[in-house]
Amino acid sequence: MVKDDQKGAGQAALGAPALASRSSSFRLTALVLTVVSLASATGFWAASWLRKPDPVPQGRTVRGYRDWPKPDLAIVLSGEMHGYLQPCGCSEPQKGGLARRYNLIQSILKDRGWPVVAADLGDVAQANGPQALLKYRYAMEGLQKLHYTAIGLGANETTLPLLSALGEFALNNPSPRVLAANLHNMDKDYPGMVKSMETSAGEDGVPKVTFVSVIGPSVAKQMQENDRSLQFDPVEKTLEALLPEIQKTKAQVRVLLYEGSEEEAKAYAVAAQNSPQKLPEFQIVVWLSGDLEPSEKPGQVGNSLLLSVGHKGQYVGIVGYYGQGSPFRYDLVPLNPEFETPEGHDQDNPLHALMQKYAKEVRDDNYLAKYPHNAKHPVQIAYPAATYVGSEKCKKCHDNAYDVWKNSAHSHAYAALTEKAKRPTLRQFDGECLRCHVTGFGQEGGFVSEEKTPLLKNVGCESCHGPASLHVKNPNDASIRAALNPLKAKIGDKPASRLNRMHDSCQTCHDLDNSVHFNVEKYWEKIIHTTPKE
Repeated sequence: MVKDDQKGAGQAALGAPALASRSSSFRLTALVLTVVSLASATGFWAASWLRKPDPVPQGRTVRGYRDWPKPDLAIVLSGEMHGYLQPCGCSEPQKGGLARRYNLIQSILKDRGWPVVAADLGDVAQANGPQALLKYRYAMEGLQKLHYTAIGLGANETTLPLLSALGEFALNNPSPRVLAANLHNMDKDYPGMVKSMETSAGEDGVPKVTFVSVIGPSVAKQMQENDRSLQFDPVEKTLEALLPEIQKTKAQVRVLLYEGSEEEAKAYAVAAQNSPQKLPEFQIVVWLSGDLEPSEKPGQVGNSLLLSVGHKGQYVGIVGYYGQGSPFRYDLVPLNPEFETPEGHDQDNPLHALMQKYAKEVRDDNYLAKYPHNAKHPVQIAYPAATYVGSEKCKKCHDNAYDVWKNSAHSHAYAALTEKAKRPTLRQFDGECLRCHVTGFGQEGGFVSEEKTPLLKNVGCESCHGPASLHVKNPNDASIRAALNPLKAKIGDKPASRLNRMHDSCQTCHDLDNSVHFNVEKYWEKIIHTTPKE
């Protein structure tokens, strides 16, 4: 993973658009993000902190979009959120979050006075989990508050399943519009919920943008594995048939949200360049990223700019449009802490209230009870009768290890959710947070709730060693002791081998998303807990 301080500017001036404005009577209703329309629609006027000059992001060598002359339009592109509504906040500098995205867009609108239009490639949802459908609804509501024009469909949406996802939001919300042009029989099977294309309003002289979304062959196959009822028409055949409607929009910019691989997106761009009378050309093509860290330099096929924006909503792409015949400018912007809402200004960012509402719904509807608790720890696979007993049971025989644990952050992990977590609060009711702040969550006999399993609050001894009931009953059983110490040094062990085992174990929680600075050697030094002490 490339660290934030290693990233360059990600700015480029790119190919002149070749698509001329075409005559039309076809009109689609959509919301364009102009300075006036967004301010009046949301009642949000720039607070003093939004009018301050933007700092140069840490590690970036130039100011990117901040150095651009004013464009006719700024197009904000995102995708592959995978249910990541916000950074967890356990460490910094984490990237991403809808609240930070809102602040970025507001800074473009308010500080610079640039008109903005926004769209998302798709895969808004996370692939599974008890909260997946709920998070999809809140993510879509968040994008609505950001005044997105269009959202593509991704494979993750079909795991909810698709009809449930569409019923959760698109059925009753015409904006942002959900798009999937080559979804077979969409008008019959998903009436009013999915469209082929959407065009921004283009009011007050702001250029219009037509967004079209298609599902590439590789993703179509994956979607059909998730839902056998889904069928997709060939991409080129679909877009050929759609060309007259696209031309009628008279949009100055066309954007193709291509839910497929880079190779598939490039293949279409080449075909469109070779057959401009048959296939619609798009100045911007957004494709499905194969990497968490997207490339800062987009590709180009003829007059088409090809780009991806990474995973988990950690980046957004900004394309500056300067009129027909002028080159685009592009900047890939990491949503670093610089875009965090300053203390005392939460009321200026409606996404904070939305996230708090989400946290309350998770608590009030008792989503914790929806999590299964039938997974087996490796110790339970070897010894099915093993159960969790809590760290206090370890103190009598392992006093030094207990003292080390008691003085570590692990012993206060639950309090981090109840006392420290903000924006939103109530994290102790969220199973996705609890997993790494308690002992044995999701496993047989593990943490269920503070009321039912108080002894398993925090990251206890059994979080790493496994359920210890049989060891408590039979402390001298060597085989049970060995099962509880899989990371213990072995005869002939190389130091690197043991460190690798420890690293893999710790990374179940100390991953790159939630523990940015994790280093197994440094972290291990903080919790060395031999028995006896020497």
